[in-house]
Amino acid sequence: MAEVRMPKMGDGMEEGTINAWLKQEGQQVTAGEPLAEVETDKANVEISAYETGVLTKIVVQVGQTVPVGEVIAVIGGPTGKGSNGSQPSNGAQVAKEAPRSAEPAAKPAPEQAPAAAPETEAQTTERLKSSPLARRMAKEMGIDLARVQGTGPGGRIVERDIMAYQDRTPAEAARPAIAASTPGAVPATSAPAQEIKPSKMREAIGRRTVLSKQTIPHFYVTIVVEMDKASALLKELNADAESKITVNDLIVKACATALGRVPEVNSTLTPEGVIRRFAEAHIGVAVGIDEGLIIPVIRDCQAKTLRQISAEAKSLIGKARNNQLTPAEYSGGTFSISNLGMMGVDEFIAIINPPEAAILAIGGIVREPVVIENDQVVIRSRMKITISADHRLLDGVLAARFLQEVKKSLEAPYSLLS
Repeated sequence: MAEVRMPKMGDGMEEGTINAWLKQEGQQVTAGEPLAEVETDKANVEISAYETGVLTKIVVQVGQTVPVGEVIAVIGGPTGKGSNGSQPSNGAQVAKEAPRSAEPAAKPAPEQAPAAAPETEAQTTERLKSSPLARRMAKEMGIDLARVQGTGPGGRIVERDIMAYQDRTPAEAARPAIAASTPGAVPATSAPAQEIKPSKMREAIGRRTVLSKQTIPHFYVTIVVEMDKASALLKELNADAESKITVNDLIVKACATALGRVPEVNSTLTPEGVIRRFAEAHIGVAVGIDEGLIIPVIRDCQAKTLRQISAEAKSLIGKARNNQLTPAEYSGGTFSISNLGMMGVDEFIAIINPPEAAILAIGGIVREPVVIENDQVVIRSRMKITISADHRLLDGVLAARFLQEVKKSLEAPYSLLS
């Protein structure tokens, strides 16, 4: 008999929530086969069985949260028995032969077929691909997932699909009642506001951002970068390429170069109050997903080519959106980038991702008039970037120098190809 315990997936993980059991009690389980989906504060991860046998008991039910190391299930031997030959731990016993009755049992009518076993929650979840947040929202709103059209990767049902379905089919009870014609009558109130329990990831984001703003003295510096040459380079590089390099890939490479030239930005303050400066540029790229925000890390950017960075970024972003990141892929960053330019945002400031010293916020590329020498007015493609910096480690001059280095690389982008 083997006990399945809540695994520790990442240094900061203290507890996990069972989102779905992929096997049910009494079913055969093979070592390495996915057993359950667990929600942590970073991602939703499938955990696999370490033993081959029968899932004899599910200890922790769907929706329950338990600490790391807690027993969540029990796997018995090949027949469901424990190692000592005892019966499964769920207490199931082999029924004894019942005494014969004087009257023979009535035979079922031929036309009566045995009723089909009801579909379990895990089977429904497996049949309908959906994110944990979408499933939770659908359950609380009373929405049948089978009626919802998924728009996520591979037809996966995500949060926006649930909201779109609700908007298309508003309940009559949610419509405010029309008041009676009595003068001064108060119209009936609409349905109560919807209450949704935050996901583990959303709770973790709340804790980390509060910690960041309360313990790190933020300051912000913005610079404008001309992107005409960078846009021209991307057009040239992507002309015949199957995998396209993005503006964000250029920015990651430019930041890696800048971190090498202004190493003070690539540092952290240890709990002992010592400044630790890193030689490698492990750059995190913020990715928005249904459950919140996660920052996969592209490692050793200072030693990688632009195409290598681009390929790794695409792989990590794809994994992030499909909840397939491993703890090693979203931890250990030394600097982060958050880009909202593709969403039409001109400029914003980001919150530092502890324990890093800074984060860079990227706005959109905008065509606008610019006054150049001899008071000539020309149209240029420009982009605003803003660094949020920890004043315990950096000051305005260092932050400005870092931005200047990023600007220099993006405005002379062919230097990023080396």
